[in-house]
Amino acid sequence: MKWIKRIGLLIVAIVMVAILAIVAFALTFDPNDYKPQIAAQVEKQTGRSIQFNGDLSVTIFPWLGAATEDVVLANAEGFEPEAMVEIKRLEAQAALLPLLRGEFEIGTLLLEDAQIHLTRHEDGRNNWDDLLERSAESAEASTGEPDTVEPQDGDGPAMVLTVGGVDIRNATLHWRDEQADQQLTIDGLDLTTGELADGAQTDIELVSGFRLAMPDMPVLSGSVDLSTRAQLWLDRQDMLFEGIELNLVASHEEGIEAGLPERIEAMLQVEKADVRLAKSQARLDGVVLDLNGKGVGPLTYLESRLETVLEADWSAERYQLPRLSLSADLKGLPEVDGTLSVSASAMVDADLAAGTASISDLVLASDPVRASGQVDVGGLDSGELVASGPIEIAAFDPRELADRLGMTVPEMRSDEALRAFALTGQIDVTPARAMLNELRITLDDNELTGRAGIDNLETGRLFARLQGGDLNANPYLAPTTQDDKGDKDAGGSSESGNGGSAQSVAAARSAEIELPVETLRGLNLDARLQLASLRYEDYRLTSPVVHVTAAGGRVQLAELTANAFDGAINASGGLDVRGEVPSYAGKGRVQGVSLQPLLTAVMDEDRLLGKGDVAFDVTTQGKRVDQLKSGLDGTADFALRDGKVKGFDIGYLLRRAQARLEGQTEPEPEELSTDFTAITGTAAIRNGVVRNDDLAGSSPLLRVAGEGQVDLPREEIDYGLTVTVVNTATGQGGKDLERLKQVPVPIRIKGTFSDPSISLDLESLAKEAVKSEVKERVEEEIDKRLKDKGGDAVKELIKGFGL
Repeated sequence: MKWIKRIGLLIVAIVMVAILAIVAFALTFDPNDYKPQIAAQVEKQTGRSIQFNGDLSVTIFPWLGAATEDVVLANAEGFEPEAMVEIKRLEAQAALLPLLRGEFEIGTLLLEDAQIHLTRHEDGRNNWDDLLERSAESAEASTGEPDTVEPQDGDGPAMVLTVGGVDIRNATLHWRDEQADQQLTIDGLDLTTGELADGAQTDIELVSGFRLAMPDMPVLSGSVDLSTRAQLWLDRQDMLFEGIELNLVASHEEGIEAGLPERIEAMLQVEKADVRLAKSQARLDGVVLDLNGKGVGPLTYLESRLETVLEADWSAERYQLPRLSLSADLKGLPEVDGTLSVSASAMVDADLAAGTASISDLVLASDPVRASGQVDVGGLDSGELVASGPIEIAAFDPRELADRLGMTVPEMRSDEALRAFALTGQIDVTPARAMLNELRITLDDNELTGRAGIDNLETGRLFARLQGGDLNANPYLAPTTQDDKGDKDAGGSSESGNGGSAQSVAAARSAEIELPVETLRGLNLDARLQLASLRYEDYRLTSPVVHVTAAGGRVQLAELTANAFDGAINASGGLDVRGEVPSYAGKGRVQGVSLQPLLTAVMDEDRLLGKGDVAFDVTTQGKRVDQLKSGLDGTADFALRDGKVKGFDIGYLLRRAQARLEGQTEPEPEELSTDFTAITGTAAIRNGVVRNDDLAGSSPLLRVAGEGQVDLPREEIDYGLTVTVVNTATGQGGKDLERLKQVPVPIRIKGTFSDPSISLDLESLAKEAVKSEVKERVEEEIDKRLKDKGGDAVKELIKGFGL
């Protein structure tokens, strides 16, 4: 039995020698001696030089591992800085004993104080392209042998891989994109995980800061915080994440004007994310995104939440959101006092391979407004986006909406006005336009149909073609006050009735006209509205048409037509704000209109009655009312018939003049007015002065000729009339004017608009009257004595003497 004892002692001796050899090796082995060989192998594989500026250390038992400090991997040729990767400390370990059981158990991988520089040049080259190229070349040169050794004939278990965790501390990533002139820095990156083993649940936490710089934008900075529980099945290539929480905060310096929010906070929660890489499928349940922002566009504050479920099959390029809801509170909207709450819900199904998507059961709501619809989208694969589908805004009370928004609705004549609004239409979106077709708008009892939208997306032109029935505008007008009624009953207020009103009128004339110039310069519009009729005050316009266009700072009233006031109206005009001083133009013709209701509606002036035709073509420019008057140029003509001028009685003036010649008085009639059969004339307008030299008027009693001017800027008139009585048998007291028959009567109208003076030249009138009487008596005497013997020739001879 001694040989057995000797064999045992020999084995113990061998083990002891082996242990002593291992210990001796561990104590005498210096891995730093092999740094040049290791660096050479790395350079051979990557084409990059690597430096180990710190010591290498190796452990053998119970962990087989290595650690090093101050590792530098060179950058690609032509890129800055010199180092692509700098690592202060790198440590990796593998358990030795599990390797003997076919298990590969790695300890925690440690990466500390790493600096990584990634760059894209203006020509599109990246500083990692050479590494990818070498990897591809190495794959092509491989023999096709598997990287892992599987047991043969089912003998023994497959190798099991376990990683104790990943610990990345204070890493920094610099990204510079010279093509887009952008720079992103992710700093203070900390990533920790629990044990990473097949099918085992582990915790993952990530914290980092970032800084983003873009051209013409302020620098954004913020932080990212991520945590989740994960399970990985490497053989099935499945991943399950539960309780995902991602928080992001970003802001820029206060006081800097930018199109970016001042501060944004995003909080993403995902209840469960099941990712199956082998099948290219994923499902995310319980997705909740809270997005809060300060200074988001015009908003002072935004608070929103999105909730959904996502199903994805990226190999088939199919994505579904079977439940999608969005809610938001908006503060700081223009003209809105308080908070506007909005919500939306829909189902989304996208087939990117086919380039299509459908949005069904779409509901948008902001109490009391509720819109619904369905949209089918195409062209997602080509970029030529098209969309179509019905949309509807259910009837709601606009006054209730205004109350909720803190807006004040102007007072109207009817409390029932602006009580119901509804809309339906068909969305029509292409790469060239975004329109609503088959549009139907209902406002109270009024309805408009047609189409509207942006018919040219490249230029942004707004387009509308709308038709309607009978529209009554009166319920929407401002209420008539007692003062308005008093002014109307009094025939209008006098501009110079007192000093205060005169001063206010002067101030109004010199006040600048506030035009939204920048808005008008940017306006691109083509809109036309046609109605069956329009009721305004006591007037009714039939078949009114308004067509307005705008582009490049020029606003054109291309068409304004209507049948109204027993006649027809046809006008056009324009406003040009391209220059420093706005300019205006107007052209039109009214035919066969009743003058009094037309002038009352347009100018609140009711002193002219009858029928008439008027045409005008004028231009002007200015920023104030007085400038518009002084800049007025153009022409006008008029033809009036079968009417009356109230407040001015030529017949009375003549009778009074005749009475004064006879040493008598003429009582003033109850109503001052002048009847006329026809009045015609033309006018030339220059610098606000209206000049007329061919006024011709007639009535059964009179013939009138006139010439003179009206100075609009100074509001003065200087006009002369020559009135001749032609028939004393008819009209306006003609029987009392026998002495003035055929006598030219000069009348001068001169002074201000508010207080004109009307005068007759009595001396000239007396001379003409005496002359007429002498002439008449001579003619009677000639007729009596000569009778038919050359009487006419004698009369002609007498005319030569001025009789």
